[in-house]
Amino acid sequence: MHRVDAVGNSLGVHWELAEGIESLPGWHKEVRQKKTETRRKIIGSSRKACRESSLGIKPGLDDAMGPRQEFVRRFAEGIEKLTESTLADTERRPDDLLQEC
Repeated sequence: MHRVDAVGNSLGVHWELAEGIESLPGWHKEVRQKKTETRRKIIGSSRKACRESSLGIKPGLDDAMGPRQEFVRRFAEGIEKLTESTLADTERRPDDLLQEC
């Protein structure tokens, strides 16, 4: 039933697709900004935790903080890689996106 509607209204389908493609660059920009903000928050928290543990603000937590700091560091690296890949995606031309569909 849906397939018949799509064929019968191919102009409408084309219009919806064109509107969707036009909104992609803005969507990518928002996602990239959110990932960058998250990465900055994580790195800031990690640095704060390192400062506190090196200053002895939280005595006795060095053993417990080691694995957490390693996790936070790896997580931040992963977010950074995602941010870079999203940046590469946004630099692609809209023609490239059309060919993938």
